[in-house]
Amino acid sequence: MQNKLLIQFVVLSLYTFFTGFCFCDGFKLHIARKLIWFIFFLFISLNVLKSRGEFDLALILPAPLILAILLCVFEKRRQARKGK
Repeated sequence: MQNKLLIQFVVLSLYTFFTGFCFCDGFKLHIARKLIWFIFFLFISLNVLKSRGEFDLALILPAPLILAILLCVFEKRRQARKGK
């Protein structure tokens, strides 16, 4: 059980790194929006861990990904308005 939990934690860490830093930095998100994403991700991860006793990736990954995409769309629109 501990080995499975450790593997799930490593997968979540890699996902957080690649999505949080690479994707969000690619769109030059403000640090406050990045923090919103990380707190949202942490909140969902801890709730799933508390309720299921494991990191159920199928429940955790979709919501932060959708939030990251929405934040980047809003940032892109903001930059387009600012450029005009």
